[in-house]
Amino acid sequence: MIPDIAYLILNYNPAGEETAQEILDQTIQAFYSRKSKKLTCDVFLLDQGSVQAHRAWLVEKQQRYGFSTILLNRNIGISRAINFFVRTCKSPVIGLITSDVIITSGMDEDLYDKVQIEEIYQAAPFTDKSDVDYQRWQPGEAFGSDNVALRDLQKKGTPLLGRLFNHGPSDYLRCLGLELNVMFWRRSVFDKVGYFDERWKACYENNDFSLRCFLAGGCSALSYNSFVWHYHQTTEKNDSREQTYNGYIDDWRNAIRKLWDAKWPRLGSHIDIYKVLKNKNISDFPALYEQFQNNIYLPYEQDIGYF
Repeated sequence: MIPDIAYLILNYNPAGEETAQEILDQTIQAFYSRKSKKLTCDVFLLDQGSVQAHRAWLVEKQQRYGFSTILLNRNIGISRAINFFVRTCKSPVIGLITSDVIITSGMDEDLYDKVQIEEIYQAAPFTDKSDVDYQRWQPGEAFGSDNVALRDLQKKGTPLLGRLFNHGPSDYLRCLGLELNVMFWRRSVFDKVGYFDERWKACYENNDFSLRCFLAGGCSALSYNSFVWHYHQTTEKNDSREQTYNGYIDDWRNAIRKLWDAKWPRLGSHIDIYKVLKNKNISDFPALYEQFQNNIYLPYEQDIGYF
């Protein structure tokens, strides 16, 4: 029997840093205590070459909670990990849970429903900490609390004029750029746009995929009915981001920026990826589509030189 959703908990802790491990422990605990009892699911934790002690700890957690563990001997990157998972699992919906978030009850059912909407190619919750301004919302409850009151957040999504004249969607914000902390996709999206660009092991991979979703006729959605607590910048604090491209790219920050500029030259003259879309679609950006339509599809097999 194919489950409703397959979850990927993505982990990279190359130094076995204790704080990052404690945060992951809270991520796993909250996930199992708060995930939906209505949605059937498979859960996989993919670890990318962490130290042996941390991997042994992960196996202990596997025995306690029952998730499947994929232990790799090296870092293959966020993009390749997502691609591998999508290619492997069979569920009609895929959910990414990063290793530094605490979900709240009802989030998974809401995002599952959101990605059934045709125009939504990927859906995410609001969060208390994000590099993206419009993705942040601060609730009144203490960090990590469940059953967060979302009334004030939902009012932001349904302004008075919108309620009176029924203009546009009221329970999600249509956008392009999102921070990749929790994300849900329906499988058919990958049939339309292909897979994540594996040249970005980290950074830019989510913006690239979001743009391709938009070019293909979809949008990214921030749900006004979902919230997740985010520790934020854990990979920077435990130095794992700095180690992501070790042995592959020197001066990696500049190198991956050059990759972006080469693939999306002068993008800012067409669109601001961190400006909400409101009711606009790709048809409102004909020059953007004309220049970048060949960027939409990317096959699973990619020649990137890392392996």
